[in-house]
This record gives sequence, C-alpha cells and structure tokens, in this order.
Amino acid sequence: MSNNKFLKGAFILAFAGLFAKFLGIFFKIPLQRLIHDEGMGLFGLPYPIYTVLLAVSLIGFPAAISKLISEKIAVDDLYGARRVFRVSFFMLFIIGMFTSLFLFFSANYIIELLEWPSEAYYSIIGLALAPFFVSVMSAFRGYFQGMQMMMPTAVSQIVEQIGRVVIGVGLAYLFVGRGVGFAAGAASFGATAGAFFGMIVMIISYFSYNGFNQTPIDHKGIEKTWDIIKRITWLALPITVGAVLSSVMGLIDSIIVHSRLIESGFTVEGATILYGQLTGKAVTLMNVPLTFSMAMAASLVPAISESYSRRKNYELIEKIVAGIKTTVIIALPAAVGLSIMSQEIVHLLWGETEAGGEILKILALNVVFISLAQTLTSILQGMNKVFLPVRNLIIGVIVKMVVSNLLLVTYLNIIGTVIGTIAGYLVIMLLNYFELKRLIKFKINLKEVFIKPMISAIVMVFGVQLTFKYSLGIVTIEALSTLISIVVGVILYFGMLLLMGGVDRKNKSSFF
Repeated sequence: MSNNKFLKGAFILAFAGLFAKFLGIFFKIPLQRLIHDEGMGLFGLPYPIYTVLLAVSLIGFPAAISKLISEKIAVDDLYGARRVFRVSFFMLFIIGMFTSLFLFFSANYIIELLEWPSEAYYSIIGLALAPFFVSVMSAFRGYFQGMQMMMPTAVSQIVEQIGRVVIGVGLAYLFVGRGVGFAAGAASFGATAGAFFGMIVMIISYFSYNGFNQTPIDHKGIEKTWDIIKRITWLALPITVGAVLSSVMGLIDSIIVHSRLIESGFTVEGATILYGQLTGKAVTLMNVPLTFSMAMAASLVPAISESYSRRKNYELIEKIVAGIKTTVIIALPAAVGLSIMSQEIVHLLWGETEAGGEILKILALNVVFISLAQTLTSILQGMNKVFLPVRNLIIGVIVKMVVSNLLLVTYLNIIGTVIGTIAGYLVIMLLNYFELKRLIKFKINLKEVFIKPMISAIVMVFGVQLTFKYSLGIVTIEALSTLISIVVGVILYFGMLLLMGGVDRKNKSSFF
C-alpha cells in the first residue's frame, strides 16, 4: 500500500467529513436562531454522555475491525476477513441495543444526578435510539476501511448528516411552540434519524459489493469464532477506553462547567447560555478542521498495520512521516485562521450581534494539538501499541481536570476550561510522540514538516488581516469581507507552501 493510497483514502473521508461538518454548521445556525443560546445549552448538555456511550461502537470496534481485516488481506485471507466482519457485526448489534436501552431508561436519573435543567430530558430521549443505528453502521465502516475502501463510509457520512439536518431542524421548527426544551429534544432526534439513514447506506453498499470469495479454501486454517471475539475485544478494549477518555474531556465540561459557573456567581440561565456558546459555536467550528485528523486516523490504522505486520520498516516510516506532515499542513492554517477571524466567523454564521468569538479565539489553537494527538494515536494503534495512547490519555484528562478546576473559579470563568482542554491535549500529543520515537527510529525534517507551514501561516495572517481591513472599507459588509478574507487566506497559505516546495508536485507516490 503506497502513501498515495492511504492519503487518498484519508482525503476521501476528509472531504465527506468536511461536507458533513458544514451541513452540521448549517444545522446549528437555524437551530441557534430558533431556540437561542439557552436552547443550544439544553441541546448540548446530553451530547458528551452520548459520545462517551458511542465511543465503544464508533471508535473502538471499527478501528479493531479495520486492523484485523487489513491483516487478513495482507496475507490474502479474504474469507477470514469476511468472518472477522460477521463476528464483529453481531457483537456491535448487541452492544448498540443495550446502549440505547440504557440511555432511554436512565434519562431521568442522569438529569437528577448531574443537576441539569429538567427540560434536558427531551434531548436525551431524542438521542436514545441513535447508539443502536450507529453501532450497526460502524461495523460496516470498519469492514470497508480495513479494505481501504473509503467511499461507502464517505457516502454514509454525507447521507447521515443530511438526514440529521433536514429532520432535526424540521422537527425543531414544528415543535418550538411547545417550549425550548421540547424543540431541543426534537432537534436531537435528528441525530437518530441521520444514523438510521447512514446505516441503510452501509447495508446497501455491503450487499452490492461482491469482491470477496465466500468459499474458504482451507477449512483447517479458518480462525475459530471465539478466537476472533477475543482478538477483537483485546484490540478494541484499549482503543475504546481511549475513546471514552477523549469523550470524558467533553463530559468533564458538561458536569463541572455549568455548576462551577453558578458557584462563581452566574445564574442558571447565564451559565447555560455561556455553555451554549462554548458547545454550540466554538466547539462546532473547531470540529470542522478536526474532520481531517479523524479521517487520517481511520486511514492510518490499517495502512500502518499492513506495513508493520509485513515488517516493511522503510514503508512504515514513510507512512508515519507522511501522516504527520499532512496533518500539520492542514491543521496549522485551520487553527490560526479560526483564531484570528474568530469573532468575524461567528458573526458570519450566527449574526453580527452573537457572542462566542472570544471563546473560539483561544479554543481554535487546540486544533493542532488534537489533530497531531489523533494521528500519533492511530500510528501507535497500527503498531499494536494500543495501551500506550490510553495511558497518555489518562494523564491528559488529569491535566485537564486540574487546570480547568483551578481556572474556572477565577475571573477567566469558561475560558479556564478552554485552557484546561488545550493543556490536556498538548500533554497527550507530546507523550504520544515521545513513545513513537522510542519505539521506532525515524527523523522528521523540521523545515519541511513545521517551518514551511509556519512561514506560510504567518504570511496568511498578514494577508487575511489586510484583506479584511481594506475590503471592509470598500464593500462595508462584514460578512462579505470575512468570506473574501478566508478565500485570500487559503490561496496565500497554499501558494506560499507551493513556492517554498512544501507540496511536492513531482512525487507521484505521495501527494505531499
């Protein structure tokens, strides 16, 4: 598998993910205007719990499935790859069913335990069935990703998000007259509907694909079902724990931020509004560029696993360096751009009177740390070092909790938890990198990987600021000036990168 192949897969997933994220933004824009910051707070409160529960089906098992399938394909065991999928499908079916039942029947208990507003009940119920559909869908995604076939996953992501936007916003509009809490719950149901449609796409793709020979050649070489279950569980468990710990970053916010803001003098409504600005605006925009790092992680695990299992060290190092370099090239300008244009982007999407840009200005810097942490985690997982990222995540979560708790009670209020989150992911990124350097000897060309993108980003900053200033004086419309500045920034960044040779146009084996 060449660098070109796994990078191509990453870009296919990234394109679909970005398209889905932009749909998600346009989901939250009308929703924000419909139910406002208080409603967005009610809408956002249950999501960290939802993502923690989904971590099992959405991240842990698909990564394990794709890794095992890629190993089977590496030795031309196509029938074995099909058996891995079938066993994992039934495992995820059961897990998804129990997760949905738990969320549905424990809604009132969760609200009472975490002292949330009672209206959050509707948002939890709206999400209750989503884990089942996502679990089933994730089994199919792991199957196709293990074969480095990213198109079915990409299509399902787009369909899933379209269903979420259309049904979520539509239902919120229909039920807003019954109260902001009920409208937030109706919007949450959009995630369930979208997951259902995404699952249908994956099922159709699976039965349309006939590339596997379903007849085993050597019955003696067939791996037993129980052995497959043990291998999937052994690989999925640490990845799942790591995913849960990542989700805990957000769960910590939903638990401590709301209550600590009230303790420091905010009203319940004021704390909910501030939390809505964090999750409804800043986190939403930060998650857009993180789509690429998630796509890179999904593509890297089977690619690294293939090279590692075949002991092709040169090819392995090539993929590691290419993955890190591509992540930096995409994440750095995204972080800088969101930071310097934070308030203008919030105004562009939600209106000129909307707040939240000051939160995004700082949180945007975390794009680089999260992206590199995810890429390095996927490399370690592909090399069978699945427990090391878990340990590093635990350390990062502890750092976040300590820093957030210390700063939330100061004048920084919600900015304190943003700084805590950045500190946590910075620690995770550094620990992952040091572990990878310890395990395998490889060199990163600092000039190519970091310095050229940084110089390009600095040029982009000056260009964007000047463009915004002068275009605003000419067109006098902030939204239009913001769009012009973003386009100029993208052109300047990649133009500078091309001029300095940061993007290799001659090397056909690798995009970068």
